[in-house]
Amino acid sequence: MAEAQVEEKTVDQYCQPCSKKNKNSVADKFCVTCKEFQCEDCINGHNTYEYMNNHRIVSIAEGQTHVSSTECDDLDATIYMCVKHNKQFEFYCQQDDTLLCSTCAITSHRKCENIVDIQSMDGRDGCDKLKNELVAAINSTNQVTELLDDADSRLSEDIRALSDKLKDMKARFIQIFDDFTGEILSHASVYSKSTKDDLGKKKVKCETQIQSMKKTVKTLDSIMSAGTPAEQFITVRRMLDDVHNAVKDATSIHEELSRIDIYCLFEDQVKKFKSKLESEFNSESFNIIYSLPSSSKLEFVRSIESKATSDNLKEPMYTGLSFLPDNRLVAVDNQNHKCLIYDVNLNVKNSYKLPYEYPYCVAAVSDDEIVVTSDGKYRLDFLNVSKTNEITVNRTCEMNAKYYSISMMNNDNFVVSTIDHIKPFRIVSMSGHETDINIKTSSKKYPLGTNYCTFICDREIFVQTDTGEDKIYIYNIESGENVMVKDELVKSPCGVAVGPHDHVFVGSESTKCLVEITPGGRVLSSHQVDMKYPRYIAISKNKKLLAVSNAYPGALKLSLYKIA
Repeated sequence: MAEAQVEEKTVDQYCQPCSKKNKNSVADKFCVTCKEFQCEDCINGHNTYEYMNNHRIVSIAEGQTHVSSTECDDLDATIYMCVKHNKQFEFYCQQDDTLLCSTCAITSHRKCENIVDIQSMDGRDGCDKLKNELVAAINSTNQVTELLDDADSRLSEDIRALSDKLKDMKARFIQIFDDFTGEILSHASVYSKSTKDDLGKKKVKCETQIQSMKKTVKTLDSIMSAGTPAEQFITVRRMLDDVHNAVKDATSIHEELSRIDIYCLFEDQVKKFKSKLESEFNSESFNIIYSLPSSSKLEFVRSIESKATSDNLKEPMYTGLSFLPDNRLVAVDNQNHKCLIYDVNLNVKNSYKLPYEYPYCVAAVSDDEIVVTSDGKYRLDFLNVSKTNEITVNRTCEMNAKYYSISMMNNDNFVVSTIDHIKPFRIVSMSGHETDINIKTSSKKYPLGTNYCTFICDREIFVQTDTGEDKIYIYNIESGENVMVKDELVKSPCGVAVGPHDHVFVGSESTKCLVEITPGGRVLSSHQVDMKYPRYIAISKNKKLLAVSNAYPGALKLSLYKIA
């Protein structure tokens, strides 16, 4: 730890208060409390003002000693004075751990046996210890400051995101309302057809009754105009019941129709509409909750040891790890040229022999697609992974450079670390288009396995590890800031993955742990893992699972942890 630098103070034997008034007066005394050489007139001011009565006045010679001593400019001289007796501390009582002036030593501690002269004491070690404690506290407080800045930044981002959230909500509401409208109109159409059929039948019945009654009226008109009284009497007698029944039927139909209420009920549709609105647009949709992140905790789930078998002629070495969105783990076995699928308990669900040697790293592209880099080959291979864990090669993109680690940058691009290339990492699109990133990086060419990278999507940050130089580089695209992390906890940094709160986890081989670092480059903590030289890391999409593997022949492992 660097020692604090003490600024040397120039001794001026002219009166310093007068100098501030552009007067040159020779100093007569030195005020230890004011830390100034003063002339007689200025010194007399100590007798004028009551608050200056306790100031310690010494000679010019002693004042020069004070000025050239290790007193800091911001250290109050009263720290050396006994407040009770207004005298300088001269002794130390070891028994009571108390500083004493000469009066204290005589009046209050004369019976104490362990009183020593302060001039014989050396406080350098004590000062150094206090300084180290303060430096540690400063570092801890700086970390809190960074977290507060992060909280402020995230809050601003969340507030800005409200506009987009409301737009999405509006679009979703319109879609739900359109669906509701479609269901209502469909239901109304079905009901309309059924009701119209019923009304049509009633109308036909009425029209038939009308025709029958009209025919009877025509018959009566004919008899009344041409028939004899006797014929008219007989007609009345014969048609009386039919006419009464017809009138009765007509009255009945009229009464029946007058009591008809037509209802088109949409209760089920309205309930469904209301339920969707409540589930989609509850108050939680507008809540902004942000807690200051601390270091994570890893809870061990399970490990599997790699052994050569009849199916695996060589000891499996998992050089590539990635989680699918449903938390299945994809692992690439570099030695046996396989791609394997594991469930959340590290049970093998399927393995697939790749059609080429030495595959290396892997990234999950979507629910059913992964991409694999190869050991020094100019290619990226895209594979389909079905829900039933079947793996098939989809397509291959020929590259112009050799790529090692790979991770998703966004929906359209990957970020890949390079092998023996002037750029430590590049961007590759889904179609295989390669692009150099427009940021200033080291032009160092990295051999195979010494350069890993990832991307923090929410912050537009690239993270790169330099295994040989024990360094981690953080490049913030938005702010243009670059941070280099070098810490005692970080030795031979390798694989890197983004975890909760956008913290990055780095495999530190030589310290046999995973190091957790904030996006700003502050080392939060280290997590010991149950393997030698952890190198490759993957973290699930929901940030709740972490997989890690190593590259130590004879003790190869794949381990799974929960992130708490």
